[in-house]
Amino acid sequence: MLNYRSISSKITSLLGLSLVFNFLLLSFANSAIAEQKEEKVKTVNSDFGLPTHRRDGGSRDSLKNCLANAENQNLMALIPDKTIGINASATPKLFFYVPEVKNQRTLEFVLRNEQDELMYEAFLSTAGDGIMSVEIPRDVSSNLLQNDQNYHWYLSMICDRQQRSRDIVVEGWMRQESIDLATQEQLDFASSTEQAEVYNKQGFWYDALSVLAESKEGASDQPMVRQKWSEMLESVGLEELASEPFVKTELIESSSSFFK
Repeated sequence: MLNYRSISSKITSLLGLSLVFNFLLLSFANSAIAEQKEEKVKTVNSDFGLPTHRRDGGSRDSLKNCLANAENQNLMALIPDKTIGINASATPKLFFYVPEVKNQRTLEFVLRNEQDELMYEAFLSTAGDGIMSVEIPRDVSSNLLQNDQNYHWYLSMICDRQQRSRDIVVEGWMRQESIDLATQEQLDFASSTEQAEVYNKQGFWYDALSVLAESKEGASDQPMVRQKWSEMLESVGLEELASEPFVKTELIESSSSFFK
């Protein structure tokens, strides 16, 4: 005869083991998610031990000879002061404030990897003082820039072609990372200001600025776009640049160095 009590006891034991197993799986999954979030926070808030100089590092003589008003204006990079800006775009854009100069000046943008190998170099000019952008071409980004790698950039205002040591220079770092599917789905159905907020929370600083600078929102939404732009700059201590106009950048010459 069947021992129903024994069978019932075994079933109860199996159910108990199943519950324990499921609990362990759930605990493991939650732990993994927590570790991913913690790692993301570390990435967003990290400087990776790499220095940035978002305000010009030229000598006093260089500033006086190059700038129209050296006392109140500086070449500035629109970046956080102590963290690396993360980027996901196929054509990354970086933003800078260019002060008024005494004569037309050429700007040099250089991008290098952590091994100091040249990734991209461009010579540019601007008209007037204001916010300029530098775009890294798609072929450089897709062929050279790798995810989870840091890249060192410099923007130099050439004050004297014969003495490049007198350049006015700002420098910083950018880091390429991918956007996860859930974040991308948020971005697909968001307005420019909402996209900027999503990007900024995830640490994608350059993408957040780009989506606002390139906003195609209607006239009625432009005040919200400008407000978000101001909030972002204020969040990194650059509120004095929030009302500066955008200026056109002209590419004079560019080159890139491809790995073989």
